[in-house]
Amino acid sequence: MITTDWTELLAAAWGKEPALLPAPAPAGPAHLHRTVVAACGPFRAGTVFRTLPQVRFHTPLGWLGAPGRLLPDADDPSPAAYRDRLRAEPPGSGPDAGFLLSVRQPLHTDPALWWAVRDALAALWERVGLPCLPVEAELTEGDGFTRVRGLAVPAEHAVLTWVAAGVLEAELREEDGGLRVLRAAAGELLYWPEGSRWRERHLDGCVTLRISVPRAQRLATGAVKNLLAEGVRDRLQYDGAVPGLPYPPTVGAPVGLPAALLAVGEAARAAAGGPELPAALRTRWAAWCSSAGLEPAPEPRAEVPLVPGQLLRVVRPVLRLPDGPGRRLWAVAGTAFPVGGAAGEKIAQQLWLGRELTVGELCRAVGADERNAAVLALLGKLHRLRAVDLVVEGGGTVGPVDGGGAVDGGRVDG
Repeated sequence: MITTDWTELLAAAWGKEPALLPAPAPAGPAHLHRTVVAACGPFRAGTVFRTLPQVRFHTPLGWLGAPGRLLPDADDPSPAAYRDRLRAEPPGSGPDAGFLLSVRQPLHTDPALWWAVRDALAALWERVGLPCLPVEAELTEGDGFTRVRGLAVPAEHAVLTWVAAGVLEAELREEDGGLRVLRAAAGELLYWPEGSRWRERHLDGCVTLRISVPRAQRLATGAVKNLLAEGVRDRLQYDGAVPGLPYPPTVGAPVGLPAALLAVGEAARAAAGGPELPAALRTRWAAWCSSAGLEPAPEPRAEVPLVPGQLLRVVRPVLRLPDGPGRRLWAVAGTAFPVGGAAGEKIAQQLWLGRELTVGELCRAVGADERNAAVLALLGKLHRLRAVDLVVEGGGTVGPVDGGGAVDGGRVDG
C-alpha cells in the first residue's frame, strides 16, 4: 500500500484552505495526559499567574480561577479515568454541562515530548518554510464543550491540531458567509490557515495537541520591539521611580520633557542604531531554527564530568550560523551560544549525526590534548543540551529517558 507523508498533504493546503488529513499525534494520549497532570500540580492550590505552563479549566459559564480537585492528578491514570471522575462529581460541584482543560506551553517540562513535537514540526517546515517567530503549543482534554473564541476576529495564527483521542469538530466561517464543518477523530490532524474564523466542539473525551503558528505582521513587529526594550533597559540606570513635573505648569514658563523620558529616548536611539539589536536577532533566530520554533526549551541536563575514555554518540544535529569574522553561533534545542576560532570548526566536522567516538578520539582528531578544558567544556554543553549522549557498555546511554517515554521515529510511545 502506498502511503503519503502528512507533511506533503498539508503543504498542498498550507496558507490556502482548511484541511483534514491522517496524521497520528507525536505522542499518544497516555503520554500527553501525564504531561497535563504534571503541569496541573501547582494549580491545584489556586491560580498561578505569569508562569508557564499556564492551566485553565473552562466550563460553559467561564473558566474557573481555582478549580482545585477538578484538575487531574496521579489518581487519574488516563484521560478516560479523569473524565469519568468529573462526571461522578456531585451535582453542582462538577462540570455538569461539559468542560475543557487547557494547558498552554507545557512541552518544555517533558523533554521527550518536546523533541518529538520538534521533529514533527521540522519535517513540516522543510516543505512550507520555517516561521520567523516561535510557535505556541497547547494540550487539551475536554468533553461536551464548545470553544467559540475563534469567532470574534480572523485568526492571526495558522492552527495545527492533532487529535489523540475522542473527536474534535470544527466549524469554519468562509468568506462568502458559508459554513464548513470538519470532524477529526483520533489519528487525524486538523489545519486552518490564518484569517479563519472558527468554533470547535470537543467531544467523546477529546485529547488534542495544538500548535499555533504566528502569521500576522504585527506579531513580528512586537518581537523586535521586545528585543529593543531589552536593549534600552541595559543602557539605563533605572531606580524604579516614576518621574513627574509640577502641575499645573506655570503660565509662560517653558515646559520640558522629564529627564527620564529623554534618557529612554536616547537609549532607544542608541539601541536601534548599534550592533546589539542585530546581534540579539541573530541569536534568537539561531535558537528558533534549532528548536523548529518551539519555545520555551527544556531545561538542560545535569552536568556530567567527561573523561578521555567516555564514548559519545551524536544524536542531534548542531546548527551553526555565521556571527562575524572567525565566529559562529552554535544552536541546539532552542539554545544558541557563540563558538570562535578554527578549533570550533574542527570539532564540528567530527560531530556528524549518528557518529560514536570517545572524548579522547575527538580531542586527538582536532589536535588537542585529551583533557583540553575548552574541548571538554564544549562537549559538556552539547551533552547538557542533548545533542550528544554518553554511551555505556552494551550500547545504552547514561541516565533515565527524558520525560518518561520512549521516542520512536519522532513519536513518543504511550
